[in-house]
Amino acid sequence: MSLPQRLSRRILVTLFRLLVRLEVAGLEHIPSEGAFILVANHLHALDPAIGLLLVPRRVVGVAKDKWARPPFGWLLGAMGDLVYVGETRRGAVPQLLEVLRSGGVVAILPEGTRSPTGAMVPAHRGVALLATRAGVPIVPAAAYGQERAVASWKRLRRVRVRVQVGPPIVLPGGPHDRRSLQALTDGVMRSVASMLPPAYRGVYGQPPPER
Repeated sequence: MSLPQRLSRRILVTLFRLLVRLEVAGLEHIPSEGAFILVANHLHALDPAIGLLLVPRRVVGVAKDKWARPPFGWLLGAMGDLVYVGETRRGAVPQLLEVLRSGGVVAILPEGTRSPTGAMVPAHRGVALLATRAGVPIVPAAAYGQERAVASWKRLRRVRVRVQVGPPIVLPGGPHDRRSLQALTDGVMRSVASMLPPAYRGVYGQPPPER
């Protein structure tokens, strides 16, 4: 991470702590070294900043290419390194695999978009693709409360955000096809959902369908 990024990250983290009352359980599950993928549910624009606080190491985030344009791209870039995904970003998977194979950390919100209802929506299979190809564990995290940020700030109150980090998940090696990668991803997301109150679990609040 560059010096400007370290400085801007410190400023953003300080600001975040002033605006958010973060309660975290399970930090012992986050590896202090070695590669892993941090996976979480997606409720609010604050979610990337929460990841900054959970992992003090350099984290490479994944974002849709529509957020690359200013001013959003500047803000996201200030938080850390990013790999953008989308129709015009075909080299994303090799870039992320390189990060993981070099011992880095990748943070992904597999749902790909903020839920309009607050409940989890179907996730994309990319997280399982990266984990199985790179042979790295996935660390699941569940966060809620951040969706009430604006309402809390309007009352001049810090928003209360609760985060639970679960034990690392090691996915079985390949080969895998699209269907098996989706099933593995859904399994990871059910682990995330199990750490959330029932109202937030959405499509992952039910057991997997029988085959």
